[in-house]
Amino acid sequence: MKEVKLGFFALVVVSFYLVFLYLALSTGKLLHWKGFKGSEPWLKARYVHKAADVPTAKHNTSHIRVFCWITTQEQALNNKIPALNETWARRCDNKIFIMTTNITTPGHSIIDFHIKEGRKRLTKKTIAAMKYIYDHYLKDYDWFLKADDDTYIVMENLKYLLSFYNPDEAVYLGHLFKMFLNPGYMSGGAGYVLSRHAVRRLVEQGYNVKGACRKGGRYEDVDLAVCLKKVGVPVYNSLDNTGRETFYPFNLGDYIMGTLPKQLHLYDRHPAKTGMMCCSKLPISFHKVTPRDIRMLEFLLYRAVVYGRDNDWTQFNHFFKAETEPPLPTGNGKEE
Repeated sequence: MKEVKLGFFALVVVSFYLVFLYLALSTGKLLHWKGFKGSEPWLKARYVHKAADVPTAKHNTSHIRVFCWITTQEQALNNKIPALNETWARRCDNKIFIMTTNITTPGHSIIDFHIKEGRKRLTKKTIAAMKYIYDHYLKDYDWFLKADDDTYIVMENLKYLLSFYNPDEAVYLGHLFKMFLNPGYMSGGAGYVLSRHAVRRLVEQGYNVKGACRKGGRYEDVDLAVCLKKVGVPVYNSLDNTGRETFYPFNLGDYIMGTLPKQLHLYDRHPAKTGMMCCSKLPISFHKVTPRDIRMLEFLLYRAVVYGRDNDWTQFNHFFKAETEPPLPTGNGKEE
């Protein structure tokens, strides 16, 4: 009888232990029991996403600091500027709006150089902006983006492009037009980017040297490019690895629908593509967008998702070539 009781007791103890072991393993409680450290890899394999499931970029962009300067006008205070501040402009590491105005608007970071409005004064405004940036922000930021108030910027894509470059080298990026000079100039509307060293060279060897660069004119993007060429800042390619542009001087609808200006081919260094395959998977800018367009792009890019669709992030590892543009063939570009 005594042996039966001992056997029954042993059976109860073993059963209790087995139940405890099952519950502990299934809930992960044994991870905190020093005697079962070996269960940790098993638990991770069961409950934790594999490293391969986590999207990782080849180039880290968290350290890249982009300063945005946005050209605008007083009438944009109640429509365009709020749209920008609510969307892409808040992703700049810092920003200023260049505007001629007598209105004081706290919170908008408006800089007034007291230069009258008008296309023929755009170059003068750009020179003032470059000197202001040089004096106040050059040491604190890596890259300097110029955009208009009717431009939309995908900041994450821009920073990924910039991760292929060194801000302490002279770099000039954007949508390349081939008119007026060789190898071309970046469209002001699509937005252009200068490295810290390019801004330093532009101001110190260009704008601060008497007679080195034009001080006024109506084509600020052309005049800027001419000065950059004189001080030895090279033009870089911003195409992706499929040959598609990433900065666009017109809105997305014009590229998809094929309603681009007929004379655009005279300007584009790289022929525009149209239709549903028109544009890069990593677009950086679209120009000629309304406040409505800006908010729509913001929603589609940052709020909407497609259920069940995953991106293969490795396809972007060698997405940009990071190379300078070769000179145009003789006769294809008119030198200033």
